Amino acid sequence: MKTQIRPNPGLCPKEILSFPKIMYNSNKYWNQAKKMEMNEALAYLQEALGLSAKAKTWPGSAHLPLHLRSIEVRAVDANGFSFLLASLPAGVGLPEAKRVYSQLALRAEAPVVVSFPDADARQRKALVAQGIPFVCSGRQAFLPFMGAACTERGGTRFHNRATKMSPNAQAAAIWGAGQESYHSDDLCRALGISASRASEAITELVDRGLAKRERRERRVIVFPVAVDLLLSEHMAELFSPVSKVFFARRAPQIDCLADAGETALAARSMLAAPGMDQKAVLRSVWRELRGLEVADGELSDNETAMIQVWRYAPVFADSSRIDDISLALSLAAIDDERIQLEVDRMFGKEYPWQEAL
Repeated sequence: MKTQIRPNPGLCPKEILSFPKIMYNSNKYWNQAKKMEMNEALAYLQEALGLSAKAKTWPGSAHLPLHLRSIEVRAVDANGFSFLLASLPAGVGLPEAKRVYSQLALRAEAPVVVSFPDADARQRKALVAQGIPFVCSGRQAFLPFMGAACTERGGTRFHNRATKMSPNAQAAAIWGAGQESYHSDDLCRALGISASRASEAITELVDRGLAKRERRERRVIVFPVAVDLLLSEHMAELFSPVSKVFFARRAPQIDCLADAGETALAARSMLAAPGMDQKAVLRSVWRELRGLEVADGELSDNETAMIQVWRYAPVFADSSRIDDISLALSLAAIDDERIQLEVDRMFGKEYPWQEAL
């Protein structure tokens, strides 16, 4: 793909050569077409997800470099959330879409959502796997920062973030579902959290009807609900533990991390392992590994690992791998029948995982 270079003191040569030919077009009919695509995306969000979305001009558009000027970017307010909606030009492929997203994310404080009307199923799956929010009008919407998603096959799911558990409470609910009873110090050891955090998590679970507390002599014993009740009746209160996705150069510090995503599922099923290993790490630990971060596609798949940054510890203290429930939640947004089938087989039952989105 060729690039068109024009003098501009605001761009360095590296930026120009790194991007496809996406240039500003002043033709009023072309710009009207872009506005129509933007309106279609907003209408889809309203019809499919029930969002009351209002768009306005984003002041940052005037400061975008030349190679991003063809993109219609609007600031959107929807149901108490603010984000930028970027409408990609027709014919743009997945690599260009990801580059545009990353460049806008660097320049914006609010989350960035890509309107990608031409995205096929493979491209949409890749965007979901990498945690990139997008709208493909009439087919799929993925807005993880809002806890919202919609697919043409799976239907609509939208839940206010206020109904979701806190990360420590979710981890406690998942770990506790495998115990008959436990004390708060057991939870501290299992999750690697302080006594005060454990107490807060247990209180939240009791308030949600996910646990009971009894005082016996001088100790408080917690009785959690079983796995089936947690997943059948409280799925909408759960969420994907993955907050962000990065790519890192393979190194001993990366290889020793817990397997995650499709890599972890492949080890528990008949699915083939993905070409690029997927790993999980707690957010605080990832800060120590940021020096190994690389751009997507910078190295070959066997030299790169996809890193999922988790909101709570990926592996509980009494285990050597990610638990099945957290793994299933991290895969819920991937619209792939093979993955969903293997997840159902793992539990021996179909659970409404889409409700966790």
